[in-house]
Amino acid sequence: MKRRIVILLLVLAGAPVLAAAQCDDEPSPDGLTWDFDVGSGKGFSIGGFLRDAFTPQIITDTKRIRDYIRDDRFQTLRLRCGEIRAVDGIYLKSLKISDYDIGRALFLSLMAVLEHQKVDVKMPVLSSVALPLTFEEDSLFKARLAHLPSRLYPDTPPEGDRDKLQHFFASAYLSYATESPDLARTSGNFVEWGEARFIVGGADDPRDKRSNKQGEAFGRDLLVVKTLLPSDYLRIPKGAR
Repeated sequence: MKRRIVILLLVLAGAPVLAAAQCDDEPSPDGLTWDFDVGSGKGFSIGGFLRDAFTPQIITDTKRIRDYIRDDRFQTLRLRCGEIRAVDGIYLKSLKISDYDIGRALFLSLMAVLEHQKVDVKMPVLSSVALPLTFEEDSLFKARLAHLPSRLYPDTPPEGDRDKLQHFFASAYLSYATESPDLARTSGNFVEWGEARFIVGGADDPRDKRSNKQGEAFGRDLLVVKTLLPSDYLRIPKGAR
C-alpha cells in the first residue's frame, strides 16, 4: 500500500509533463507528433454527411481511433518512440476524440486494440461457432493489427503481446466505469475461466491476469489523478502492486 501511494504521488508531481509527452517531450525534426489528424483533408460529400449524421457516435469514434492506428504516421512514431509510448499515444488520442471523457476514452482504447477479428466458441452440438468481434474488413483489420504495440514486457514471447492490450484496457474501463477494481478483477478472472473452457484455443493465462491487474490499477487511480498514462502501469514490475 505504501509503495502504491508513493508511486501515485510521484506520478502526480510529474503529471503535466507526462500528459504532454510526445516522445521525449519534443516534436521530431519533421514536426510529427502523436496528435496527428486522420482524414482531415477529405472534401465534403452529401453521402459522407448523411452517413455520419445517422451513425451512432461511438461507432464513428471507434472508426477514427482505428484509422489513427492504421495510419503510417502511427507506425513511424511507434518505431521511433517505442511500444509503450505507442500505447500512451492510443489512449491520448482516444481522450481527444472523446472530448476528454475518461470512461469513453478507455472504451475507445479497448475497441482500438482488439486483436481478434472473430472468436470461435465451443458448442455442444455444432463443435464451434465463429462470433465476429471487430466488424472490420479483412484488409483493414490486418493493417491495424500490424501496427499495434506488441513488445510490452521483458518476458514478451516471440509472437508478441498484442492480446495483453485488450486485457489491460478492458480492466481499466471496468474499474473506472464501475469505480470498483474488485468487480473488474472478478470479471477478468471470469473471462479467463470462460476462455479456457469455451473458446477454441483459449487458456487460463497468468500473464493475462497480470495485464488485467495493471489495468485495474490504472482505471482505479484515474478516478483520483486524471492525467495518468498506461505507461505508468505497464512498466510496473511484476508483483509491485
